[in-house]
Amino acid sequence: MNLTFHVFDTERGVLSTAPGIVTSYPGGDTAVRELEPLGAGLRPVAWNHGGVIDYAALGQWAAFHRNRSAEAPVLVAPYLPSARGDHDPTDDARVAARLTAATGVAHIVTVDPHSPVWADEARRGGAAVTVIESVDLVACGAAHHPGWAGVVAPDNGARGRAGRVAARLGVPLYVAGKQRNPANGKLSGFVAPEGLPDIGRLLVIDDICDGGGTFAGLADAIRTSKPQLALHLWVSHGCFTGRWRENLAGYASVTSTDSRATPDGVHAQPLEPFIVRALADLI
Repeated sequence: MNLTFHVFDTERGVLSTAPGIVTSYPGGDTAVRELEPLGAGLRPVAWNHGGVIDYAALGQWAAFHRNRSAEAPVLVAPYLPSARGDHDPTDDARVAARLTAATGVAHIVTVDPHSPVWADEARRGGAAVTVIESVDLVACGAAHHPGWAGVVAPDNGARGRAGRVAARLGVPLYVAGKQRNPANGKLSGFVAPEGLPDIGRLLVIDDICDGGGTFAGLADAIRTSKPQLALHLWVSHGCFTGRWRENLAGYASVTSTDSRATPDGVHAQPLEPFIVRALADLI
């Protein structure tokens, strides 16, 4: 089940499982049952695992707690549905954000969205949004130890995210480039960043990994000129689809948060401590 129900004790700072199940009527209509009202200091929390949100179930859960509980309902959605659809003609990101806000949740806690579009639209719909940034996750995770020669942004779109990580770790930032076919504008290759060292360990930072084709192309471009560099990949959200293992074989390590299911061979950065901290900071 993508949606799980929890309670956050604001005095003790503890997140625990709460009653509630998502089921359906014989005709297929969604039904949320076995919920219990929560008193003062006990914040109702729904955690959406993965990307797809069951808006009917979330809306029913939120309505119950708005009507029966002392604290406003909070949605934890580390990986936002359709966040990458911020430039689609079908307005995917904005539509998903509007639907989420319309469920009646008072606050949304998320992790490193693809762009500000989704969160801004949800705020316009009346939901407050707290964003846990990748720089805090990387700095507190496995990547935070001496020895990095630099941080690499795969393209200009990742420059801000990777730049904050580089500044936190106190190492140089290197930004790669993309080559496109002038005839059709399609991606045809990568250009390695300028000024790379000859040896050392580089941390490649981005928000999402699907099949890993982008990262494979980046690794090939870097290794063509600097074969002694060891590349390590860190992404906020790992979808790991298709031929991802083959495409990421050139990386010494791959790390992702557990916003989605983490397959064998990927180091998982647990999100719960950061989620708990964010819940404690909510007003």
